[in-house]
Amino acid sequence: MAKLDATQCDLGIVGLDVVSRNLALNFKDHQFKVAVWDPDGAPLPSDRIPNAASLSDLTGMLRAPRTILLSNAQNTFTDATINELLPLLGDGDVLVDAGHSHFKDTLRRSQQLAHKSVSFMALGIAGGEAGARWGSAFTAGGSYESHLRTRHLWEAIAAEHDGLPCVSYVGCAAAAHFVNMVHDGIECGLAQLLSETFDLMKATLLLTDEELDDLSGAWHVGVLKGHLMEISGCLINPAHGKPGRLQLANRLEKAKMDDTARWIEQSARELEVQTPSIAASVGKEDSLAWERQRALVSSPVRQSRGRFGDDSESVLDELHKALWAGMIITYAEGLAVLEAARFKHGFQIYPSDIVRVWKGCATLSTTVLDDISKAMRATPSLRNVLGDEDLSEKVMAHQEFLRHAVWRANELNTVVPAMLAAVDYLDSQRDAWLPANLVQVRQDGPHEPDEAQMGLHKYRF
Repeated sequence: MAKLDATQCDLGIVGLDVVSRNLALNFKDHQFKVAVWDPDGAPLPSDRIPNAASLSDLTGMLRAPRTILLSNAQNTFTDATINELLPLLGDGDVLVDAGHSHFKDTLRRSQQLAHKSVSFMALGIAGGEAGARWGSAFTAGGSYESHLRTRHLWEAIAAEHDGLPCVSYVGCAAAAHFVNMVHDGIECGLAQLLSETFDLMKATLLLTDEELDDLSGAWHVGVLKGHLMEISGCLINPAHGKPGRLQLANRLEKAKMDDTARWIEQSARELEVQTPSIAASVGKEDSLAWERQRALVSSPVRQSRGRFGDDSESVLDELHKALWAGMIITYAEGLAVLEAARFKHGFQIYPSDIVRVWKGCATLSTTVLDDISKAMRATPSLRNVLGDEDLSEKVMAHQEFLRHAVWRANELNTVVPAMLAAVDYLDSQRDAWLPANLVQVRQDGPHEPDEAQMGLHKYRF
């Protein structure tokens, strides 16, 4: 390949996993000139995207000041690559960690590079492989100057919602990876709820796998309700050629082995925030789930009180409303973690803006977020979105269906840990956010952190 003009490329990408390959193609489609390098020598087959022979070769292909995106998921690779790149970079160059990094490692790297001439940023990428190719949701963190330098890159290839790019600037680099960690936890919680809903649908309506699964992405069991179809389309990719339930099982199995599972559970404990629905999907199998489920269905206080039928229409209506309630609770848990991190760590995270960005994310763009956005606008000072009067009333109207779904699962000898966890969360938290307590919550709610709280010296981990 002929040697390239050193001023040719706008961006360098280090590490070619599936997501970064799609990002490179997305940048190319938006008229950016990109050069790539992979430590394992895996080329990106494109006559318009040059493959560098080394990191030194890569830096020589970039226009100064240079922007280099590190996308490999391994922490050891990120540290080693940064150490190798630093002697090759100069004033004004920007290193962007877009990998699967723990936010505490990101904070450490930020502090180590704080006095260098090179700027360090973090980029959270939500939306998976498809989002990287056609439009992701981005959370960017780092110095404001480096954000101004690079935001045109992310905004150009981001998904859009209401005509705006789904990019949120969250202050320090650590906050960007923290938000992405929470996003992954919520996504796994939704996948677990959907998997349990399918299991109940199959067992109750006596469906075969063929009747339940349709590779086009549609489950043809009569009058499927809106949220069930919507969340299915978000979490299951028919192009993979696998039944939807198998895709969910694979996704959840990977989640249980992923570091993110440990990270989000640990972070929630440190912040003293309960996330049982998320933990049910990313944690290890709970040996006490059966005992807890049977205790719930045997307790008159916790049982559902409505009248429920076993005909197809009634079952689908029940599961639709149970799924809606579980989804709202799962989102509420994740947003409560963000809110707690905002005040304990001083992160410049504004959950309302994060929700706006997530609306354009391929895997979280459910209309449930419209209900949450409305609640945030109505009562922005609440620590938990369930404290909004309208939203809490909706959840309480649907919680009977959630309880009955757990009862139904028990009758069918099926354990539903995420649904059960959602009921547990509801019962343990609702005294703090029922409409009767809203006046006190609004008066005693959190205040905005001052500018001093946003500095790195204020972080306590």
